[in-house]
Amino acid sequence: MPPTKGPKRSSGPWTSARVLNSSSQIVRTDIHAFLVTAISGWNVSSETYTEAEKRSLIDSLPVAYRKYELDDEGRLKCPLPTEFVLDDPYIKAATQRFKNDVADGYYEKSWQNQARRAMHDRRDGKFDAFLQERAEETFGDPRFDRDNVVEGAGDVDMESSDGYRSETTARPKTTGQGKHATQSQVLRQKRKF
Repeated sequence: MPPTKGPKRSSGPWTSARVLNSSSQIVRTDIHAFLVTAISGWNVSSETYTEAEKRSLIDSLPVAYRKYELDDEGRLKCPLPTEFVLDDPYIKAATQRFKNDVADGYYEKSWQNQARRAMHDRRDGKFDAFLQERAEETFGDPRFDRDNVVEGAGDVDMESSDGYRSETTARPKTTGQGKHATQSQVLRQKRKF
């Protein structure tokens, strides 16, 4: 029986394992300048990109930019103006963020596996106690009274934007029908004319 072939492993200089790791050349390359050069050279000569490559690049763009217009010679025109790629602050920020993510190792397989495990652990509630403790350290331990209102929540002197300071303190009102029958706490300001 002939040996079965397993899945083909990608190899070569452009595999994700080689390109998207913290020691990659991408970290030291000006990606924004590369994009500007790629867009500006789109229609310079017929050797820049084949029509199939152009179509594939256009297919990878967001739907709003998928325009398959032809120039006078019947070649696909670039749907993105060079000025857009050159001057758009979002593209500049996104390329820098991508480079930082690659440099920090966020695309490496080990980091992706750790992130996937952490996501599952978080979903399963394994971090809930830690998050509760962290919230209590940061914001303090809330002490609730019998109506599930934080003690002292209504004791704050409210000052309006016009400089009037409320003389009364707001307290939660009860309807007298048990501890769960509280009205919403409403802070009202009395205006003196």
